[in-house]
Amino acid sequence: MYRSSLTFKGGYIHTIAVRMVKLEIRGLKVYYYTSKGIVKAVDGTNMNTSESVGIVGESGSGKSTLAYAMMRMLQHPARIVEGGIILDGKDLLAMNEREFNEHVRWKKIAMVFQYAMNSLDPVYKVKDQMYEVLRQHGVDAIDDTILVDALRETGLDAGVLEYYPHELSGGMKQRVVIAMALLLKPSVLIADEPTTALDVLVQAQIMNMLKRFKSNGLMIILITHDLSIVAEVVDRVAIMYAGQIVEFNTVDVIFKEAKHPYTQALMSSIPRLKGEKRLSYIKGDPPNPFDYPKGCRFYARCPYAMDKCMQEPPYISIGDGYVRCWLYR
Repeated sequence: MYRSSLTFKGGYIHTIAVRMVKLEIRGLKVYYYTSKGIVKAVDGTNMNTSESVGIVGESGSGKSTLAYAMMRMLQHPARIVEGGIILDGKDLLAMNEREFNEHVRWKKIAMVFQYAMNSLDPVYKVKDQMYEVLRQHGVDAIDDTILVDALRETGLDAGVLEYYPHELSGGMKQRVVIAMALLLKPSVLIADEPTTALDVLVQAQIMNMLKRFKSNGLMIILITHDLSIVAEVVDRVAIMYAGQIVEFNTVDVIFKEAKHPYTQALMSSIPRLKGEKRLSYIKGDPPNPFDYPKGCRFYARCPYAMDKCMQEPPYISIGDGYVRCWLYR
């Protein structure tokens, strides 16, 4: 599948064909088996898209766990209980570890981790750390050209290769980490809170960079709790609550015609530049992840709660997406 992309070069507008990847998540369940009980971090999640997606939700909703599952980087006591993650027709969870590492990880799907700029080793130069990524993924013929190209994609010059992490600003370190994720030309980039701990100006620069990557055909999976940055970068939004995606649709539908009461509450909490509308908040607390209630997990906090909500809500098609809410059945 391809889509058209416009580029400006040499005074002319060029149309190029950009290959689109397809990502599908089917009934994914990821549980943490702890000494205190089972935490259902991701519990029956479904998503199907060929466009960039923003995954939004409050802390503990399962966003990062979903990302780690896509990368197959879950650590004990986490375990994928059931479900599938299909990228371009291949189930990533059906592959053995060697096959996934050789053909998928960092080659087709890469990730920029939360607080990623703190992951750089302080005793090695940027050059050495970028080389290590290539060696770990079986690239034998290595030269500086690969590294320089990746750095330039993020707006950094070749001189950064000789720097140690402590010689870089926070924004530069974040760009280096993004460049490392792009080294093997993946088709999907997961960015988990990529603007954390950065000032507003640098945040805008990182977001503009991700938009440019998307326009060049890279699928962006942007994980955040900040709805205000989502509309700038992605095409679709997945709203997560208590381990489930409760609403999934285009940016326009989510921002203009949000259906799920939780999504509506999130939208009401965003400050507006115009108008006198007062900010609102979501009453109550998220449910206990060790013991989720039956039925809709937003029931105790929902202003529209009714008896039917004590049953598991169905997936209801809304345009090109869905909502899990009894209000629409």
